[in-house]
Amino acid sequence: MLNDNILDKGQLNSKLAQRTALIAALCAAGLALGKFSLFLLSGSLVVALSAWDSAMDMLVSLINRKIVAYSRLDADDNHPYGHGRVESIAALGQGCLIIGGAIGIIASSGRQIYDYFFDNVKIHFHANWNQVIFFGFAAAVSLFVTKLLKNNGKKLNSPALLADSEHYKVDLVTNLASGLAIFFVIILGNPILDPIIAFVFSIYIIYGAFGLIKTSINELMDHDILDEVKLKAKEIIKNTDNRIEDIHRFRGRKSGHKYFFDFHVTLPDNLTFNEVHLIIEKIEKSLESSFDSDVIVHADPSSVRIKS
Repeated sequence: MLNDNILDKGQLNSKLAQRTALIAALCAAGLALGKFSLFLLSGSLVVALSAWDSAMDMLVSLINRKIVAYSRLDADDNHPYGHGRVESIAALGQGCLIIGGAIGIIASSGRQIYDYFFDNVKIHFHANWNQVIFFGFAAAVSLFVTKLLKNNGKKLNSPALLADSEHYKVDLVTNLASGLAIFFVIILGNPILDPIIAFVFSIYIIYGAFGLIKTSINELMDHDILDEVKLKAKEIIKNTDNRIEDIHRFRGRKSGHKYFFDFHVTLPDNLTFNEVHLIIEKIEKSLESSFDSDVIVHADPSSVRIKS
């Protein structure tokens, strides 16, 4: 019964993750189309940066829709630990895509700034208030998608969705930057502000992407799990049975949405083999009901004290 419930929950989680990624992709597609049209009309590099970011968001969200489904497939002969790490690989790729796009904008904006100040080349930028209104709307859409991905990413413990939420957070910033750049160009009448703002926000985007890459690499390298997760897991173990004397040699790692726990518990010498087995089974079920996890428990007799 427990396995059936876990299976049903896993299928529901997979569908929710796929639906979330699809909603994000559709929103990004609409924004990318609108921004690209504005770029052709205005020639703004900030708008180009924002259009690139939305296009990447759309592509990544569509890929993530498949990634989150694949990552939740059951373990098989070739993947005995499941397929969860594909989410971390996807998140790593997203970080690299973000950096690549930002570097392209830095190069273009740097060239325009140099030409303007040193070669007296004029910047052609056709700005109007409709563009400011559009980017205000785009920022609201990006905020909605960011919160949707972050909330469901945390709920489903999905690195791919959480990485995508960082994508849309960047999109939110570029939307605000685009609206701000156009606003100041209209007010001050100086188009040089456009490449300058594009340059500054590109650096900000690269900074955020490096954080995403660091998190992905940590998971791929079996970095230790967060202390709060570790403390919660130990508390669940201790509360499983009052005959558990201590927990030692506790190790944990994360693979995609799934946790892997491996630890020893000390139990009284006078317990029968069957009693020890039942306690271990209770521990496994308790952790699996609180985490999407794979649990290995080693039982040690109280007469043999093993240091943590």
